Amino acid sequence: MATHAQHNANHFAKSSDHLADYNENDYRHPAHGFCSSLGSDTNHAQEPLRVHVERVVRQYFAMLGDETPTDLYELILKQIEEPLLSVVLEKTRGNQTKCAQILGLNRGTLRKKLKTYDLM
Repeated sequence: MATHAQHNANHFAKSSDHLADYNENDYRHPAHGFCSSLGSDTNHAQEPLRVHVERVVRQYFAMLGDETPTDLYELILKQIEEPLLSVVLEKTRGNQTKCAQILGLNRGTLRKKLKTYDLM
């Protein structure tokens, strides 16, 4: 990855810190689509999670300009997967069996992912 693109990838990975300002009650059951009111921008209230992801990916490409990133899939997957695992594990009070059931993962796969992100 080019130096500038790598710098932007690092910035992109760290720029999601503002997402910590969510209201937990704004999230809905997945059967209805994940919706949120992220931040204080009411124009984006109750949008599906996929809309937020699309917006961030478009912003990332805009930051890069004409540079072509590499490993974008892995970068985004890590940004989503780690907090997902962390929150579900927290909600199940560390019960890996319940966590795996909620995530639809086999317990062995969950353990491998928890080790990857140093969440065990």
